[in-house]
Amino acid sequence: MGQKLLEVALLAFLPVSEIRGALPYGVLVRDLPFFWVVAVSFICNLLPFFLVMFALNFFLKFLLRWEWFSNFWSKYIMEAQNRFKNYEKWGKWGIMLFVGIPLPFTGVWTGSVVCFLAGLPWRESFPFILGGLVIATFLVSLATLGGNYLLVR
Repeated sequence: MGQKLLEVALLAFLPVSEIRGALPYGVLVRDLPFFWVVAVSFICNLLPFFLVMFALNFFLKFLLRWEWFSNFWSKYIMEAQNRFKNYEKWGKWGIMLFVGIPLPFTGVWTGSVVCFLAGLPWRESFPFILGGLVIATFLVSLATLGGNYLLVR
């Protein structure tokens, strides 16, 4: 069971699959207990938030020492923040919905990068990323259990 849960953990951590791939894989393909799969995939899918918010910040501080990168980054951030202004009316609730919709490229990884680029502190971002992950976990769980029920019948 350990090897199978490790596979689920890896899938949950990867930006391509996240919880929307890990949970169905663990329950439907690997036939693991539902609650173990939910717990492992939820925790491992939350880890990228901390990786993005802390490691990316550390890496960025290192790169900003070079003037050419500092100029590039300033221009990039200005453009990114101008693009985010269209979505400013939704605020952090929009990030939570964005993370909560279980579609490709709308998970914790992307939501965390959006928070980072928008300059939101991790303490303000975390509850909304967490809420989005709870929504996504609930929706994917419903789909997985429903699919499992239909497959067993």
